[in-house]
Amino acid sequence: MTTTPAETSNNTPTRPIRVPLDLWAEFGNVAKQLGSNRTALILEFMRWMARHPGAKLPKRPDTPPAASA
Repeated sequence: MTTTPAETSNNTPTRPIRVPLDLWAEFGNVAKQLGSNRTALILEFMRWMARHPGAKLPKRPDTPPAASA
C-alpha cells in the first residue's frame, strides 16, 4: 500500500510523539536514503502493524544510515 499525497500534506491531523533527537535525525537520513520520508515510512509501518490488507513491513536500507551533520 502506498502513501497518498494527502497523507503527507496538511490534510491529516498531526500526532505528536516523543522521539530522541538523534534517532529522529537518523530516521530522516534512512528515509532519504530510501527515497522516502518519515511520514510515509511511519504510516507504512502502522498499516503493517495493524494488519491492513496488503500492508508490508517497510524496507530497511542495505547499509547503515549516513551520520547526521
